[in-house]
Amino acid sequence: MKLNLLYLITVLSILSTCSSKPAEQQGEKHVFYLHGRIIEEQGKNAFSEKFGQYAFDSIVVALKVENAIVHAEIRKENVDARTYAKKVSAQIDSLILLGVKPIDITVVGASKGAIIAAHTSDINEHPVNYVFLAGNNDYQEANNDWKFHGQVLCIYDLSDGIAGKNYDYWKKKDNHTTKFEQLEIKTNLGHGFLYKPLDAWVKPTKSWILRQRL
Repeated sequence: MKLNLLYLITVLSILSTCSSKPAEQQGEKHVFYLHGRIIEEQGKNAFSEKFGQYAFDSIVVALKVENAIVHAEIRKENVDARTYAKKVSAQIDSLILLGVKPIDITVVGASKGAIIAAHTSDINEHPVNYVFLAGNNDYQEANNDWKFHGQVLCIYDLSDGIAGKNYDYWKKKDNHTTKFEQLEIKTNLGHGFLYKPLDAWVKPTKSWILRQRL
């Protein structure tokens, strides 16, 4: 019930944001940023002894592109990834019903957020854009059967010992994607590369948001 209430509030917020002018006149992009698990556990000002401060606000600002709205809800409990993905999928559907083009919607997920984004891409059949940041390892491959939709960019860091595996396994599977690309980076920050708005992942993410066309 609590998750359903949060979903309703979020959808109403999206509707109020987008309904002030006709959808065909908006031409705006929508970016969903899905943060890592540590913020669920500690809140927006999360701090890791190993990786440092999670710069949530700075990341949200860094993901802003021209004529875009960044949706960055803070998950306040240890949510089930598949359940939360259904919520995100419904939000995407709501935007599309308002007239937003799927190509103008991007879901960016980091760590657990990338797992949620992967579930969303599996659930939602619209050709929206996805960026998975550090969301793959042996466990994910053994316990999920995702078939992605849309345009998918996977970014992984070779120094990441938690989720730094490439996405070859998923790329070789039967998917419904129109694009499936990978980017290998090496920041030597381990999983902590997600905690900061580093150019190594922010620039290709923003490029992915902007370069997709019908």
